[in-house]
Amino acid sequence: MRLPELIATLDQWDRAGIWAFSSTALKLLFPESDRTRLKALAAHQKTGVITHIARGLYINPKARSLPTDLLSQLVVFLRPWYFNYLSLESALSEAGWMSQIPSRLTVMTTGRSQVFDTPYGTIEFTHTAQAPEQLRAHVNWDANRQLWIATPEQAQRDLKRVGRNLDLLTPILEPDHANSK
Repeated sequence: MRLPELIATLDQWDRAGIWAFSSTALKLLFPESDRTRLKALAAHQKTGVITHIARGLYINPKARSLPTDLLSQLVVFLRPWYFNYLSLESALSEAGWMSQIPSRLTVMTTGRSQVFDTPYGTIEFTHTAQAPEQLRAHVNWDANRQLWIATPEQAQRDLKRVGRNLDLLTPILEPDHANSK
């Protein structure tokens, strides 16, 4: 895979809104031997033409179509066949239920637990045995990020369920019903 051919392909994909791609897609477009293709991919990574995210997943770092919240958008590429939703510390921090900003994106998944360290930040997937049907009333769709987000109550339940530290939660004050008369 020669650099000019790769750049032309990336530019064409970018015009179509495609900024992430798999090694399988490249294999179809550049049918040289696996060894030659892997060697070329490594060389193109060093020059910054492509960025390796995880096994078999690359992005075009210069794509105009790159999303503003790239880390959140990577969730669907890393766990495409599972139900995923932002939860735990990430969702609680966004909702103001936790004063600290987490150092990683925390996502619940029906897939296996795994941590991905990417050049754009860390994504931590934590397994949940709950079925998506049980969760639908407790998650909201964020169209900008293309990701389900747990309600603060669900994120707190998830935090308890997986045995994480609850000490960082900001106490939510209940309205004083006695003073409302």
